[in-house]
Amino acid sequence: MAIYVFSLLVGYAPNGVDYAQGYRANIFSKLSCPVRYIFAELPGRYDIDYYKKLGIREEDMFSMWHYLLDHPTLRPTVKARDKLVELMESLQIREVDYQGSEIRLMKEDLAIATLVLVPGDWEHLLCVHYFDRGKLIRTEMYTDQIACTDYFATAESERGLYAKRTRRTYYHKDGSVAYEQIFAGERSWYLLQDGKTLTSVGLIEEFMKKLDLSEQDIILIDRFAQLDYIQPLFRWKRKAKVIAVMHAGHYFEAGESAYTVNFNQDYNYLFRYSGMIDNIVVSTQQQKEELTEKLLEYQCGVPSIRVIPAGFVEHLRYPDRGRKRYSMVSVSRIQWHKKIHWLIESAIKAHQVNENISLDIYGSGNFDYINLMKGMVEKHHAQSYIRFLGHQDVTEVYKNYEVFLTASTFETLGLSILEAISSGTAVIGLDVKYGSRLLIHPGENGYLIDFDPGSSEESEIVDCMTEKMIEIFADSERLEKFQERSYEIASRFTVWEVEDRWGKFMQEVLEKEKGTSEPLMLGNTFNNFMCSYRKASGNFSHGRWKKRRR
Repeated sequence: MAIYVFSLLVGYAPNGVDYAQGYRANIFSKLSCPVRYIFAELPGRYDIDYYKKLGIREEDMFSMWHYLLDHPTLRPTVKARDKLVELMESLQIREVDYQGSEIRLMKEDLAIATLVLVPGDWEHLLCVHYFDRGKLIRTEMYTDQIACTDYFATAESERGLYAKRTRRTYYHKDGSVAYEQIFAGERSWYLLQDGKTLTSVGLIEEFMKKLDLSEQDIILIDRFAQLDYIQPLFRWKRKAKVIAVMHAGHYFEAGESAYTVNFNQDYNYLFRYSGMIDNIVVSTQQQKEELTEKLLEYQCGVPSIRVIPAGFVEHLRYPDRGRKRYSMVSVSRIQWHKKIHWLIESAIKAHQVNENISLDIYGSGNFDYINLMKGMVEKHHAQSYIRFLGHQDVTEVYKNYEVFLTASTFETLGLSILEAISSGTAVIGLDVKYGSRLLIHPGENGYLIDFDPGSSEESEIVDCMTEKMIEIFADSERLEKFQERSYEIASRFTVWEVEDRWGKFMQEVLEKEKGTSEPLMLGNTFNNFMCSYRKASGNFSHGRWKKRRR
């Protein structure tokens, strides 16, 4: 039995789905059965390290491309020193140039090979580039040995000469060729040793066949949107149970999303394959109700739908030296639908009334949008109280601020809001589904701004948000009560609660197939873990969570 989670992304900007996978990985790591997180494309080291930082163990990550080899590991274990000695002898090199994470083998003032070391682990080898008179001709990529080799030809574009990848060869552990990939423009084909020629979808089918899934296996799908693995997965899932974890709002009204006024693209496939999905997991009850309504409206099958929040609170965080007075913070991907420019406009207006008000903006994203907002700040000479602080680990940052701001026009749960209230910030946000309404209680821990997709005027929203910024700082005692209430609301989303929901849910999924009421190993292991975890951590009582921050 195993759990297969699709899919880790390659080449896309990080988003809330990835963070939610990290939260869930923390829970699944305590299960007795293996959990495999699948890359549907060949990952680079950056992709692997990113998901490691989110909490997914490297040994649990698999690439479909590597899985077809007889050594599917992604972990680099080849010693750079050993490879250096080998190349110096075979290439008859005496001159070596050490440049940080790169080791260059030089001949007549030109590098003929460059060893690239693993970032943060310079003992091990990531890849080797080979050059002919300064032009890249070959790159070997390593895991526990050579995994694949890219071959290049010099080509010309409008920008000049460049190394054009033409072929990639994948190797088994004994050094024999497993299969080859031929590149032609934006497309590629795969040549197997038995003579088959496959597209990327065909190769994914080979991967699904090799998995040989059974009724004891569980497939979790976090993304549906036009990804190559979707159709092969449903074609070859066999009797495995399929759970779709839906992170995004499924239906958008006019003005609610900058990208669509209909179904989120994830849901196009969800509705198409709803009859083959066993269970759906959503973050809020409102999301469940609306999804059920839409499935019935479009005459689709309605699988069992379970409500399990995409994130949780491990513990409350209190400021070490008190919060910065009149401080506001925004944390999100910087994309148009997050409407951060509304926050900036409102902060500028509020600062004209209360010159102590400040706003710090954390996050990265759309370059043009960031420049647009920076231009707004400069135009109003607001650089002294509105700062762009980029992408950072903000885990311990929220607790230093008094108010968290969000102007996102849709949030399924809103992990940043949850993180913020677990650090005791008051919140100002738009009255949008789903998480904002769940986590922001008007007049208790902050304010919700009226928002009607497609009809709300931007100027009215900015004016209302400005008013609430001024109001929330006008009474320090009330603001402190807001902050205490945020802690109380956050305590409803404990790690124990979410773990318990997942444990019971996974047990039910497997027991339904078994047709027995006897607890399975998964459930027993989870229940035993819960008992020992609570005993080690102490009673998770309301009083413990009400601990004063002073």
